[in-house]
Amino acid sequence: MSRTGQLPAPVKSVDELLAVAEALEQEAATRYRALSARMARQGDTEMAARFDFLAGIEERHATHVADRGRTMLGHAPDPACARWELPTGYDEEEASGASLSAYQALAFAVRNEERAFAFYTYVAAEAEHPDLRALAEELARDELEHAALLRHCRRRAFHADRPVFIEHVASVDALRILARRWDSEASAAHAALAKALDEAGESADAEIFRRLAEQEGGDNAGAATVPRLRSAADGLRLLEESFDRYAMIVERADDERVVAEAQRLAGEIVGRLALAGGARSNTLLGATSG
Repeated sequence: MSRTGQLPAPVKSVDELLAVAEALEQEAATRYRALSARMARQGDTEMAARFDFLAGIEERHATHVADRGRTMLGHAPDPACARWELPTGYDEEEASGASLSAYQALAFAVRNEERAFAFYTYVAAEAEHPDLRALAEELARDELEHAALLRHCRRRAFHADRPVFIEHVASVDALRILARRWDSEASAAHAALAKALDEAGESADAEIFRRLAEQEGGDNAGAATVPRLRSAADGLRLLEESFDRYAMIVERADDERVVAEAQRLAGEIVGRLALAGGARSNTLLGATSG
């Protein structure tokens, strides 16, 4: 991701994708080692051991990606092919306090896996070659499994921090009804934000959120609850929360058709995040303002 916050050209080759995938796994391992050390300093040896375990998993995944490159390409992935700048680690600003709860640490780890999922979903959506698309979709599924494991751990620390409502959806029709309602609410919120940004003289960001509101449906008359957004960062956070919601539905759904629809809807959110790449800080796709 460029420092200007704009998305670079889509990944064009399997070689490039494997190079980024290996780097993402290695970076995740580094983050988990850092979280392990931090939890150890706080005296939480159980969480320290858990993050050490997760770091080991990521290191094995990196090795697996390298082995896949040798099988598919005849050589290990070349780091020089990775044109994408990797997203930053867990939210350093939010994590900079004197202590970090088990729930917060696991939430940061979940977000790390969701960033990777968002990246691979974006690559799959933009891929022109079937082999590249298939590989990106496979890697995206892997990241959903990683996130599911972390959410299981996070739920065990659930009462140590803020409660989270996780929607349980029984059918595709029910999910689509919810999605229309959520889109309507998001559209109303983003439209109001665009107006406020225009009034504040931030016309470029205003145009981004105006386009997002249109993508989300434009007709927000049915919005029951309209979140109040104070900044472009809030507007992006609303998108990221929508992504989280669909990812959690994927994790909990019993019906494979619901899983597939929730994954498709999560992919739409990634597309919106891509559109919003120039607005402030897009933490799922790693964009930063210049």
